Amino acid sequence: MLIVAAALTLAQLSQPTGHDPEVEAILRRRDERRRAEALGKTDPSPPAQTDDRAALAAVVPPAIADRLAGCLATANLKAQDGITEAEAWARTGGGAYAAQCHGYALGKAGRWTEAAGLFESGAVTAGLDAATQARLWSQAGNAALAGGDAARALRDLDQALSAPLPRTLSTGEIHLDRARARVATGDLKGARADLDEAVVLANADPLAWLLSATLARRMDDLPLARTHIEQAAQRAHNDAAIALEQGVIYALSGDRDAAARAAFTRAHELAAKDSDVAKQAADYLTQLGDAPAPPATPPRETGR
Repeated sequence: MLIVAAALTLAQLSQPTGHDPEVEAILRRRDERRRAEALGKTDPSPPAQTDDRAALAAVVPPAIADRLAGCLATANLKAQDGITEAEAWARTGGGAYAAQCHGYALGKAGRWTEAAGLFESGAVTAGLDAATQARLWSQAGNAALAGGDAARALRDLDQALSAPLPRTLSTGEIHLDRARARVATGDLKGARADLDEAVVLANADPLAWLLSATLARRMDDLPLARTHIEQAAQRAHNDAAIALEQGVIYALSGDRDAAARAAFTRAHELAAKDSDVAKQAADYLTQLGDAPAPPATPPRETGR
């Protein structure tokens, strides 16, 4: 019998001890895509610093965009230099945007608790518009999640959604992040409500569909899980974590032979060698009586 009842480490919505590495990878791709979309690009690769300034100018005061982009670029190169620059900026009236850069730099250094505090301090700066406040509260919540403090993350994300916001992709992704925090605190019903919003507002985001499918599986709603994982796969067919979850949902639905095997095989082929996803997919294939084929050995070159 295929042993798939155990929750998948890498397909769960969130863990109280921190972010799941495969979900983190999807989140990074999501952020890169959002930056590219802000510039009207189709290539999701990280844009250059000059592009960062243009993207930031769409969401922060233009006079601030250049300084903020420079500070973030410094933090990307070396976290401590970004911290130093943000602190100097704060002393000269950088306000919420200096706090944003400071929080980002602290996150780059892995100092998540401090990062959450800086984003929170930026969010309560007087005179900010609702969208900017929501963005900073959301960043605080994500930092708290990365640091393993789900309760704090939930409070921050509640604050992000406390004021009326436009029904946009950005709002949908705040709902997605709050769903992750709610799962981590055991509120599956609340997470379901947030993900129902996320798949509408962030319809093009495969992460929203992946997390919705995973939550449906955990709540024993396999028809919804199957529908939503197929939506995720349509949007990111070459994502190993999505293929792995798809195989689990198919197996639990009784479709073990063809559909589950194909999904697990695809997950194994797509995942980085020796990654947890690759190992989990190989284990499930073995349980199905189908050990994955080893990678092809490159032909040996012969001299002339």
